[in-house]
Amino acid sequence: MYKTTTSLLFTFSLLVLFSMNLQGQILSIDPVFPTVEDTVTIVYDATQGNGALTGVSPVYAHAGVITNLSTTPTDWKYVQGTWGTPDPKVLMQNLGNNKHQIKYHIRSYYGVPLNETVEELAFVFRNADGSKVGRDTDGSDIYYPVYSGGVLDIAILTPAAAVFAAINDVIAVKAAASDSSALTLYENGALIFQTSGKSLVYSYSPASSGNKWIKFQANNGTTIKADSFLVVVSGPQNIASLPVGVQPGINEINDSTVILALYAPNKNSVYAVGDFSNWLPGAEYQMNLSPDSTTYWIQIDGLTPGQEYAYQYLVNGTLKIADPYAEKVLDPWNDSWISTQTYPNLKPYPQQTEGIVSVFQTARPEYSWQTTAWERPDPAELVVYELLIRDFIAAHDYKTLIDTLPYLQNLGINAIELMPIMEFEGNSSWGYNVSYFFAADKYYGPEADLKAFIDTCHSRGIVVILDMVLNHAFGQNSLVQLYWDAANNRPSAENPWFNPIAKHPFNVGYDFNHESPQTQYFADRVLAYWVNEYQFDGFRMDLSKGFTQVDYGSNVGAWSNYDASRIALLKRMFDQLRTVDSSVYFILEHFANNTEEKELSDYGMMLWGNHNHNYNEATMGYLNESNFEWISYKQRGWTNPYVVGYMESHDEERLMYRNISFGNASGSYNTKNLTTALARMEQAAAFFVTIPGPKMIWQFGELGYDVSIDFNGRVGEKPIRWEYFTGPYRRRLYNVYSALIHLRKNHEVFRTDDFSLSLSGAFKRINLNNPQMNVTIIGNFDVTFASGNPNFQHTGWWYNYLTGDSINITNTQSALGLQPGEYAVYTDVRLAQPNLTLAVDPHFQTFPVNVYPNPFTDDLELVFTLDKPKEVTVEIYTLTGQKVPNTTNRKWYSSGEQRVVIAGENLLPGTYFLKISEGNSSVVEKVVKW
Repeated sequence: MYKTTTSLLFTFSLLVLFSMNLQGQILSIDPVFPTVEDTVTIVYDATQGNGALTGVSPVYAHAGVITNLSTTPTDWKYVQGTWGTPDPKVLMQNLGNNKHQIKYHIRSYYGVPLNETVEELAFVFRNADGSKVGRDTDGSDIYYPVYSGGVLDIAILTPAAAVFAAINDVIAVKAAASDSSALTLYENGALIFQTSGKSLVYSYSPASSGNKWIKFQANNGTTIKADSFLVVVSGPQNIASLPVGVQPGINEINDSTVILALYAPNKNSVYAVGDFSNWLPGAEYQMNLSPDSTTYWIQIDGLTPGQEYAYQYLVNGTLKIADPYAEKVLDPWNDSWISTQTYPNLKPYPQQTEGIVSVFQTARPEYSWQTTAWERPDPAELVVYELLIRDFIAAHDYKTLIDTLPYLQNLGINAIELMPIMEFEGNSSWGYNVSYFFAADKYYGPEADLKAFIDTCHSRGIVVILDMVLNHAFGQNSLVQLYWDAANNRPSAENPWFNPIAKHPFNVGYDFNHESPQTQYFADRVLAYWVNEYQFDGFRMDLSKGFTQVDYGSNVGAWSNYDASRIALLKRMFDQLRTVDSSVYFILEHFANNTEEKELSDYGMMLWGNHNHNYNEATMGYLNESNFEWISYKQRGWTNPYVVGYMESHDEERLMYRNISFGNASGSYNTKNLTTALARMEQAAAFFVTIPGPKMIWQFGELGYDVSIDFNGRVGEKPIRWEYFTGPYRRRLYNVYSALIHLRKNHEVFRTDDFSLSLSGAFKRINLNNPQMNVTIIGNFDVTFASGNPNFQHTGWWYNYLTGDSINITNTQSALGLQPGEYAVYTDVRLAQPNLTLAVDPHFQTFPVNVYPNPFTDDLELVFTLDKPKEVTVEIYTLTGQKVPNTTNRKWYSSGEQRVVIAGENLLPGTYFLKISEGNSSVVEKVVKW
């Protein structure tokens, strides 16, 4: 719409084309041009706007004002009404026919001081408890201007916005002026009606197709003002077959031509509007309809190669949506918060429209892949690192993520699983509220940077798996909006892709109907796109148990039972994906009946195996529920080792948080102690990484991340703890993980199917058998001393991989005793010992200490020199970081050479760390007791 204001001089400027004139739509206000000193009668039509209060009574007007002191256009002042209560001050009178009225004097009602200027009235409407809220069509608050008086003001009351009509349709035009004036109406500059006074009423009927600008003008003799609205008069719908090879979405024909196509059966008309049309829905941009009446399409020529074009589809003259197949979208609410460092040169949002817009670009620069051949590990050998970019690196961009790859490669992982990076609602998110399935979310950086990240991963032998959300979508999604039941606030029954009501519990957003051919086509396109365009190596399918049309309602137990139709749907999707790439990973977050999971596993799919609770019970020192044998595919009776076992994922509480918050204790041994808790995590890692089958680590789990999942709200931003890597005991945990992962990767025994587990009770063991090397792993998960039979495969020498110690077994049925938290990874082949020495805290300056004899049998002597009398602390720790009680020696020493004797009679044979500290200086020495 446009307005002009002159003093005997006419000019005009084009404003937002489809902006809502609320005076004639959601609100009607008497007087039409209220001043702050007027008493106004406000009538709200609940069927308009978002329609959320249709049929609701009573209705309350949550009201405020925008003044000259408001800091933003939405900064309400002097708000009236207590939200969520039946406040009589904002109660509206029900007029019937979904109309509600309230009347008040503006300044008195709001209590606005005389020296403050009221610019707009602001409203949202609600039911008594606020559970239903009436807003504008796009969900925004509702505003109405307050006038200063004494000057000529005008308003078009109806129609409220752009009108779509056919030839000879009758359109009621109502307009008003604040002063008696000569009132005229023009069609594309030609006079069609004139009258005088303060109001104009006219029945306009277009005689031909095309765009008709209807201008209302008022002239009171000193001032001319004008306002306009657009009438788009559709010609006959052109029926034309889709060109060969054209698919829904963007079809680039050549560097200057695209064909846009939208699957939209049962719609009356669709226009393509955008930069190429100056955002006007001209007759030349009315889309063709395929002969089967399902798909609208249009060819757009004369494009500038390499230029980005923003566009939308205008459906039935009222609904503006982005292309559901767009590979990039612009967001008017969130893009402004993305820094130029994260996404340089982001195309500005077009001010001529509203809502999400899509973008296409012909002759787009192609990414030059540097790694054109890489080897995907066998599914059973995957060690996956799951990460949320937002909470992993402060810059939250792909370029910085590339910088972390040496850290991850040294850890030993061979796969990275990215939580969803498709365009989601908002910026800061876990990503499961997906809106646009083909567009990489700009919050993490440009598409080329994502490709560079994947390319670099492949060059380092790391595959990349994408967390894919195809169970549901959210309200910004075009396919949701295209067929929408506003009265019930859900997808309509005719929606080709979505169920009006979810078929299963735990659903969020809107539930895809996976038996619909349209959903199947869309899902197949999504998966193929991310493999072909970005070279992702596989997918983790979020909430795959929801891929069903069996109506389970809220019955979680029934939903988890065997479902043949769900299996068929997943097999269909998996088969289609394998035609795109025969080795791509397909990992299900399923958690269904074991018979169903076995069938899917036998078919070649992998499945998440959640063992958070059992491992955490073990690390905390509670035994009753500490059996984690179900992490083994053999325990489940599966043929393929396709359980992706994990102790932590994005969805579970962090083990270390529970350790230090709720851990068990006995005497001086307490799993709440930080170093003890970290040592327990080492022990858990030894009983996790080594079990055959794929494994997954949640980010920073290798450093003992101990911030609760509920910090700042479950899905809220979490502290990023890279400083953990400099702490000696957290760094040791990383080193243990790394040593175990590399051990697993380099020896065939960890891929064996000849293994046994005994993981109940305090004394747990794993026995792995292979002709080249056997492995026995033992650990005491109690908080007191425990013994058990390691069940060594044979007599003879066995070597503790992590310590370098050895043991001669003369009886394979003899029991071994272990201190609380003590564990060992024994091999019957001597291997190079990994370097697990505790890193020294970087602010310490070490001083020379001589320790001998080392190894020792009886006593251990320390010799060091002090330049002046100081207090020295000597502490002894086990390899797992547990401080040995009663071995701390504190004393004021004189200057000069000092000798400290540590009695070894209370130390069991083994390897220890000796920490000697004085002031801000410290040194750590490794010692061995025979």
